[in-house]
Amino acid sequence: MFVRSEQRNEFWAPLLEKAYAKLHGSYEVMRGGHMNEAFVDFTGGVGEVLYLRQNTSGLFSAVRRALAKESLVGATALSDQGEYRTEDGLVKGHAYSVTGTHKVSLGFTKVRLLRLRNPWGRVEWTGAWSDSCRRWDALPDEWRDALLVKKEDGEFWMELQDFLHHFDTVQICSLSPEVLGPSPAGGGWHIHTFQGRWVRGFNAGGSQPTAETFWTNPQFRLTLLEPDEEDEDEEGPWGGWGAAGVRGPAPGGHTPKCTVLLSLIQRNRRHLRAKGLTYLTVGFHVFRVRPPLLGLWDSPRSRALLPRLLRADRSPFCARRDVSRRCRLRPGHYLVVPSAARAGDEADFTLRVFSERHHTAVEIDDAISADLRVLQGPHVPLELGLELLFAELAGEEEELDAPQLQALLSVALEPARARTRTSGEIGLRTCEQLLQCFGAIFDKFDEDASGTMNSYELRLALNAAGFHLNNQLTQALTSRYRDSRLCVDFERFVSCAAQLTCIFRHCSQHLDGGEGVICLTHRQVRPGWRDEGAQARSRETLPQTCCLPSLAQWMEVANFA
Repeated sequence: MFVRSEQRNEFWAPLLEKAYAKLHGSYEVMRGGHMNEAFVDFTGGVGEVLYLRQNTSGLFSAVRRALAKESLVGATALSDQGEYRTEDGLVKGHAYSVTGTHKVSLGFTKVRLLRLRNPWGRVEWTGAWSDSCRRWDALPDEWRDALLVKKEDGEFWMELQDFLHHFDTVQICSLSPEVLGPSPAGGGWHIHTFQGRWVRGFNAGGSQPTAETFWTNPQFRLTLLEPDEEDEDEEGPWGGWGAAGVRGPAPGGHTPKCTVLLSLIQRNRRHLRAKGLTYLTVGFHVFRVRPPLLGLWDSPRSRALLPRLLRADRSPFCARRDVSRRCRLRPGHYLVVPSAARAGDEADFTLRVFSERHHTAVEIDDAISADLRVLQGPHVPLELGLELLFAELAGEEEELDAPQLQALLSVALEPARARTRTSGEIGLRTCEQLLQCFGAIFDKFDEDASGTMNSYELRLALNAAGFHLNNQLTQALTSRYRDSRLCVDFERFVSCAAQLTCIFRHCSQHLDGGEGVICLTHRQVRPGWRDEGAQARSRETLPQTCCLPSLAQWMEVANFA
């Protein structure tokens, strides 16, 4: 469809193209796009974009260092009219490879040259330093013989200033050690990769740090302790360049810096083009975490500290599959917060961290635990009417079965239902759970007395109730207990707290040692199971040993969430 070889007996490229089309669903969705998407897909590397500005001193050094590390480098000349050839032999709207750099001296002037290649294998630049340019005659013979190849092969040399005038972006794909082999020429990269998803009502908090929901976004702690080696180039290490084309602080030997390349990828989006959907606008913020706050950064409760952090860097927010930025940061601790621009946008994402020196990176999450004593709050006496109704229903034994509790709660919650204009009965299953355990910290998070709280606050409410849950489990609970308006009402919250209490109490009876590991038989997973189909499924999927961190999967098997 798009790719063919000049050699009639060479057919691997169209076969590879067909496989690529099958991966994305059709040839149609492959039409157009950015060079770095192909770079990343075919190499597994990390792509970044440098938006060019004329007279930018750091670009030449950036390209030279990238090629020394065996990175893939390309350049594009943007066009609103599709591809067309200019008088100088360039093709606008076309992608070129950058294959080399060289400095030559003409008298007292140093000329910086870039070598480019048209992937067509023909149609070359005809301006200064082209194959037929007379400037080559002023160079020593050995230089001219080493650099100049007078052949219509699509490859040509171009002076940096002409390059900046005609091209708009440089795209670099840094390759991982697995691709480059044991010892790449320019030194390897240290890599961390995280897979995640923004979920509406849970962690899709938007891109504004001042927004109420921003703290719910996924967060990753990055520690950089080893600064880069000094670069002897007069332009400094990378010339202070960032991926947005904005020049950073002037490099100098006084403040050591660490180079880290952050890449955010939207997964599984290209095939949605056939349905009329496109890429979300995404990006990330980088905050510096000072040492006094490090000890607090171990649970979602600390996310309220975000407004106190100093933003060290940020990527551009744009509607592209890959959004990357090369950051030059001082040694220390940082928080990386990837997000979609609009709160509530859902997508799968991959965050990758490439650094020239060693680093550590972890996702901010909470260990699963529960303090059930929080739910045993102070005794609150019933109103007289409810007390009389309780006595009538409970009898001398002062015990209620589920239907009786359902009737009592219906009367007790009638004023709240009238105030919020809601209707319906308390579910019998909820009442069964309340017979086993009851507790709620609901009013604290229902500040407007509306009878509901925002689903983003469910995690905080459960935390106040004594439950410390990791991201995976909290996402499962949020998806189950929120309504279509992303709200959690009183019944839903009590049902959630009751189920968690029952699960933790049941697990605590089977704890084996102090390592948070429980050993259960299939019959012990959920006592009193009557669903033979569920029991059969559990025998196929549930391991004999279940760790508390696997609680989300266990709840799904046990039909809790």
